[in-house]
Amino acid sequence: MEEIQVPVELVELDENSFHIIVTVVVGCIEGDFIVDTGASITVIDEHTPFTHEPLQGTRGINSGGIGGEIGDVKLVNLPAFRLGEHTLENVRGALMDLQYVNTLYYNRLRRRIAGLIGCDFLIQHNAIIDYENKRLTLKVSSRE
Repeated sequence: MEEIQVPVELVELDENSFHIIVTVVVGCIEGDFIVDTGASITVIDEHTPFTHEPLQGTRGINSGGIGGEIGDVKLVNLPAFRLGEHTLENVRGALMDLQYVNTLYYNRLRRRIAGLIGCDFLIQHNAIIDYENKRLTLKVSSRE
C-alpha cells in the first residue's frame, strides 16, 4: 500500500460552519468535491458532465439525507478519478441531483460542487484528514 497526500481547502459557509473541499478531475473535467464523512456513498452531481459507466448487475439504491428520502439513485463507475497528482481507477459512486448543495454554495461562495466524497471511499482508502496541514491522506494499492 502506498500513501498519497492530497491538498484540501477548508471553506467557511457561515460562522462556525465549515466544509472540506478537494479538487477532482474525471476525464478532462475538473470539479470541487466536498469531503463528506456523513455521506454513506460517494456522490456525483448528475448535471456534471463526468465520463461514467452504469454499474452492470446493480440496482439503484434508495438514499436519504437530513432533508428526508432522496429516492432512486443510480450507481455508476468513474473509470479514472484524479485527486491531486494521483489517479484512482474505477471509483464507484451514486449519480444524484445536487442542486440543493449547489444553491447553497453558489449563494454563499459563488462556487459549484461536482460531488461528495463519501464514507465508502474514505473507509476503503483508510483516509486521514489533517486539518492543520490541510491535506487528505489515502492508502492506495500500487496498481490504482
